[in-house]
Amino acid sequence: MSTTDLIDTVELSENVSIDNEQDQSMDHNEEEQTQQEQYQFDVIVIGSGPGGYTSAIRCAQLGKSVAIIERDLLGGHAVNWGCIPLNAMIASARFIRLIHESVRYGINISSHRIDYLRIARHRDEVVKKARSQIKKFLEKYHIQVYTGVANIIDKNHIIIKPIQKYTYINVYDADGRNPYETDDYIPIRADIEISGKNIIIASGIEYNFPNFVETNDTKTIDPTQLLWHKNIPDSLIIIGGGVLGCEFASLYRHLRSNIILIEKNSRLLKFMDEQVSFAVETRLKDIGVEIILNAYVERVSKGEVIIQLQQTNTKRTLLSSLVVICTGRKSTFDYENLQNLGINIDQEHSTIIINENTCQTSIPTIYACGGVVSSCWSWIPCVIHQGYLAANRISEYEDNSKSYIPINLVTPFVINVIPAVASVGEVPKLTDDVLIYTFKFQSNQRAIIDNQTWGFIKMWTTREEPKKFLAVQLVHEAAAEIIEYYSMIISLNIPLREICLLPFAHPTYTESVKEACEYVLGQSMNYEGTYLN
Repeated sequence: MSTTDLIDTVELSENVSIDNEQDQSMDHNEEEQTQQEQYQFDVIVIGSGPGGYTSAIRCAQLGKSVAIIERDLLGGHAVNWGCIPLNAMIASARFIRLIHESVRYGINISSHRIDYLRIARHRDEVVKKARSQIKKFLEKYHIQVYTGVANIIDKNHIIIKPIQKYTYINVYDADGRNPYETDDYIPIRADIEISGKNIIIASGIEYNFPNFVETNDTKTIDPTQLLWHKNIPDSLIIIGGGVLGCEFASLYRHLRSNIILIEKNSRLLKFMDEQVSFAVETRLKDIGVEIILNAYVERVSKGEVIIQLQQTNTKRTLLSSLVVICTGRKSTFDYENLQNLGINIDQEHSTIIINENTCQTSIPTIYACGGVVSSCWSWIPCVIHQGYLAANRISEYEDNSKSYIPINLVTPFVINVIPAVASVGEVPKLTDDVLIYTFKFQSNQRAIIDNQTWGFIKMWTTREEPKKFLAVQLVHEAAAEIIEYYSMIISLNIPLREICLLPFAHPTYTESVKEACEYVLGQSMNYEGTYLN
């Protein structure tokens, strides 16, 4: 080989080496850029409950890249520990009630046995299906899920930390498995920082024991621990006569527990109309629930509850197998950190203040919905609606400020006692401009056929013509389905006279909506009714 050839070979080798180094450098830069892009999103949602998965899926449907951070199982508290499992068990309780009433229909069931293991398995299966459905849609819209604890650094950045404490690590399903033992639950092992153009806080709330409960008392439990208890308690003291307290009293009395329900106020469900509250109280007493009103709890320890009766100024000691606390709740978020970021907080209620129409906080890139928000009742329909509002605002899908639907005024809710209670609208103060009517189900043909005539619809309407509904509350077996009609009527601002022109299937419970409207307008053909003004 000549000297010239040797020099050419060396130069070629050096050039190839330089090219390789440049290629490796470019590859490394591209890899870093790809990794950075993997942690950058249009929207980051904290919490995968109803508000979280609704806003996440809606944003993805509108073309946004989305990440969800969840510290618990997919679906959050409502799907895994609250609404869904509770209502799965209430479904079993409704069958127990039907068995007790079967003789009315000519069917004599002389004996039956409550198989709690099968009831619990039904509960578990319902929860798994609900969680699987959420997972399916998150995957369909390519939503990245991180299982960890979210810490907001600033208006666009979040550090996700590994989970230090599982919410219900000591809870087990019907077959003795811990719910966290699933392929769907893969917590992160190290800190991850991600960024988003927008952040939605939908982290929800959790149960909190009041100060009167003794520390580490194994006989005092929260509602979730009761739902996953290994058996039906022989006796149960329920503290709190609100929604959960009444639902649990109804459920476990049908499961044959001896129930004592304690409420500090003069009536149950104090936020509901007095006539509705009294109806619920009557039904609970009819099935054997002992109700103690005007009672302050002084101490709870090892199944013993000491109460102070306000009317007689005397003390009473109660004993039971378990005590369930249905009063205290707290947010899952660090509000001090949010305040330091510049987010306005409602100090009295420890909740985030938002714009009602957009769900934006005082920081425009950070939104909030659900139990962490001051304007939400924590009813799931309200939470879902807020999730839609936030997603639509972020995606500039529509001008939410022009929405004619005020969230709390037309959000229907259901209290799943047996029979159920439902409500929509804000009950107005009684003035000359407001009229009140009561329609009873005794004239509804479906109710007569099913022998379910117990119950009523209470309606608040305008006096001026054309008459319109302001609020509706009802008690009936079919309340959950009927209330949806009233919600649409109020939200769409439809006069009653137009409802009377609509055809309804016959015979149905929903036909009672038209029948009630006809009665209010003095056009009823089958009901005389009760005018309460």
